[in-house]
Amino acid sequence: MADLLQIQKGTGARPRVTYYANGVASDLDAGVPAVTITRLDGTTIASGTVTKVAATTGIYEFTLGAQAECTYLTVTWAGPIGGVTETLTTYVEVLGSHLFNIADLRALRVAGSTPFSLTATPLFTDAQIMDARAATLDEFEQILGFSPVPRFARSVVDGDGLWSVVLPHLKTHRLLSVAVNGAVQQVSSYTLRRSGILEATSGYVASGTFTAGRQNVVVEYVHGEPRVMGDGGNVAMLRAAMRLDPGLSSTASSVTTPDGVSYSFDPAGQVTRGGTVRHFGVPVIDSWLNRWSQVGLAVA
Repeated sequence: MADLLQIQKGTGARPRVTYYANGVASDLDAGVPAVTITRLDGTTIASGTVTKVAATTGIYEFTLGAQAECTYLTVTWAGPIGGVTETLTTYVEVLGSHLFNIADLRALRVAGSTPFSLTATPLFTDAQIMDARAATLDEFEQILGFSPVPRFARSVVDGDGLWSVVLPHLKTHRLLSVAVNGAVQQVSSYTLRRSGILEATSGYVASGTFTAGRQNVVVEYVHGEPRVMGDGGNVAMLRAAMRLDPGLSSTASSVTTPDGVSYSFDPAGQVTRGGTVRHFGVPVIDSWLNRWSQVGLAVA
């Protein structure tokens, strides 16, 4: 499993780590690793009890309680192997929603079969599907110019003595915290626009300024669409399926999602309108990305 675990807001998880010695999974000398969970602002939260995963070698986990807000957590695991304390780092990102459910991808039908089901050979693990989903989210955000689901961000920008600053994300919609010159501010004293502009306001009018300085304004917020637009959940599922089975788009003529929608997977003979991009060579995926892309466009 990759170092990043993505979960949905309002849910918990069981983060895991694997210790290795000379490239081989190995148990610690004794006991379990000490775990520290840190938010991006440096504050820590408590972990559950760390345990060794039964019938495995070198794998440890703990239960992370349900998270009420989008956030990003750094998890450090420290334990001794061969008398030397090794510290490993993993991450947990709390999203507002997922691109698609694991169960839906497992039910995906390709030429009458379900290649990602729990009975298929080879068996794709939940961890592999989650990794493919996380990679697809990053990929789609880069292509679209915004996140198709709510994500947490912590941006550090320069104040310029004016009443607004520009954040590096579009579709910003929930302000979590603001600090200027190290002093925490009242969130109610600011207005966050969908275009990523943060304004100092009071009574619906501009009020106050962001003190001029270098990297002196720290803003935490949620950005991205409240949910995946249109049939983007299915499209993301198809892209994740291609990641898991790279030959899928060249061997399958159609794919049917659990809600009964069929999509062409034939990349041959594409003809697109001028200006569109063939990101993956699969028409249904490329057309959805081109339709919703905000790259080069202004968002009010």
